[in-house]
Amino acid sequence: MEEILKNITSELISIDDIIKTSHQYNIPRYQRLFVWQDEQVNTLLEDLHEAFLADKSLFYLGGILIVKNKKEAAQFDLIDGQQRFTTLWLLSIELENELLPFTHINEKLRLRFSIRKEATEYFENALNKSIVDELKISSTNASLHRIINARTLIRKFIEQKLKSSKEQKAKFANFLREKVKLIVSEVPQDTDLNKLFEVINNRGVQLQHHEILKASILSNILSNKQERIRFGKIWNACADMENYVERNMRMEVGFNISPCFNKWEETFNLNEMLDWMKGNYEKSTKAMDLNSILEGKKFDDEEEQEQQDNFEFHPEAEDDELEEVRSILTFPQLLLHTLRIYLFQNGKRDINRINEKELLLTFKNYLKIEDETEAKNFIRLLWEVRVCFDLYIIKWVKTEPNEEVHLIKKLYKNNQYKKQTYYLQRKHPESNEGFALLQSMLYHSQQIITHYWLTPLLNKALTCRNRDELYNYLRHLDNYLFCTNDESNLPERTWKIMRKELNGEDLSYDYELLDKQQGVGFPHYWFYKLEFVLWFLLKDEKDAQWKDFRMTAKNSVEHVSPQTPKREDRYAISKDKLNDFGNLALVSRSINSEAGNNIYTTKRSEFLAKAKPDSLKSALIYENPTWSDKLCDEHREEMKSYLEKYFK
Repeated sequence: MEEILKNITSELISIDDIIKTSHQYNIPRYQRLFVWQDEQVNTLLEDLHEAFLADKSLFYLGGILIVKNKKEAAQFDLIDGQQRFTTLWLLSIELENELLPFTHINEKLRLRFSIRKEATEYFENALNKSIVDELKISSTNASLHRIINARTLIRKFIEQKLKSSKEQKAKFANFLREKVKLIVSEVPQDTDLNKLFEVINNRGVQLQHHEILKASILSNILSNKQERIRFGKIWNACADMENYVERNMRMEVGFNISPCFNKWEETFNLNEMLDWMKGNYEKSTKAMDLNSILEGKKFDDEEEQEQQDNFEFHPEAEDDELEEVRSILTFPQLLLHTLRIYLFQNGKRDINRINEKELLLTFKNYLKIEDETEAKNFIRLLWEVRVCFDLYIIKWVKTEPNEEVHLIKKLYKNNQYKKQTYYLQRKHPESNEGFALLQSMLYHSQQIITHYWLTPLLNKALTCRNRDELYNYLRHLDNYLFCTNDESNLPERTWKIMRKELNGEDLSYDYELLDKQQGVGFPHYWFYKLEFVLWFLLKDEKDAQWKDFRMTAKNSVEHVSPQTPKREDRYAISKDKLNDFGNLALVSRSINSEAGNNIYTTKRSEFLAKAKPDSLKSALIYENPTWSDKLCDEHREEMKSYLEKYFK
């Protein structure tokens, strides 16, 4: 795979950048001409218009894959992404103005069609508005009929959204020229394009942005091919987020890596693994065809597949080892957290935001890798971050056919059959751990596309392998990030935190909003926070169900005493207390819709009938056989007192 990827060049360019070149783009004959339906065309037009109205400084349109034409130096064959590129080109024809140089160059079409005479004729005439609508298209050329239909939609869009105004059309054209950008990736000229095209279009598998980034970083390792392959395997092991990294690594290298694991320090000796790979080079770098690469295949024959199975399912494996796991992050998100740590360690400025859709752009703007040492250092850090991620961060673990829970499964190094050979094993924790429960609280209460809290925690774990210390650090981290009156944004706050230790920090906590009457306007974080605080402070006083409590996704604020009480509800509280924090609980939307207007006694009996509590705050409320304004006030003050005790 590295042989294909290492020579890929990728850059973010605008239409203006294309206009400044003499480049032409050709649709190869094995490529479908145009297949987009109305919905796809309209979606692109709407997205562009919304970005224009919002005056966005950048609108990322997506990626295209190209290869230099062997006959004409300034011409590139468009291998992938031609649907959106063609739509953009058609839109440029209709808008004219600043976009005319994008439609053609030196009286030649900027977009051409290999061995399609009728298509070429149509597009050459498309620039001549006086005759384009009179051009006859054969009934057999369905692709051109789709293009004609797309042009009709574009004209309707211009008429309705831009009011056919010359001024608006010019402004929109200027926005498209300067602010709309594409990732253009060029594949090596000797690539088997027919096979690549077949795989991309028939299987829907495309080069991911992190693969392009990998190629870019590995291209700096020039000392020898074998070294580049070895570091590529480390990257591959980190990239598969749906398994544990030690399992990925042994699949990549083809041998038992347990001797490289120090169970006392919970670290892998990466240098030792790299040395071992040198000895296993021929075995572990067997060439594969392009289809196998894009399918993610590891081994080619049955013997090696059997070896893979033996690695994965050890004879002494227990049932919980075979459970499916799922990461709380995507690999691009992990890359961005790693980038933040790398920049912090090297005294650089932080990235603006974690946005995996802007992965390549972010790395281009913030990471300047100029030599082999820097490339290796980043991949080494990526490995260490991924190891820490799998050691100390929750995963979704499938414990039952239809049940997933957040767990941190500890990594053990076991002796095999009392011999001096070892294997690695993941096991369930013996009891519900606060470290995992706190992370689960943060997972459910924060944006799943960012999780800024993970950057300082992973950075801390790089130098601390003590779970109790990391747990204590995360408690302080959570308090500082979300419970103080620091008004800076989350990226800034996490950057500040990495500059100092928090364990002895004297912080001022801000939870006065709990005295307000905000009803459904209360931030969900405070409900989740209280669930953890109540578990932390009361689990030893309550029954086993409390100790085994798990966080679940909740998105609806329920009024314990309903906003529209029934006539027979003897325990309905006054209107002044309805939106009080003491009268509220966070539940799933389905529960709220089913029981929203039930009287207090009905809600209580239904809650107590559950096998286990899904809300500890609710459990304390329903310990009361009745409900009143006084009990509502007492509950609110009790919740505040638990928070105060926890913070102290």
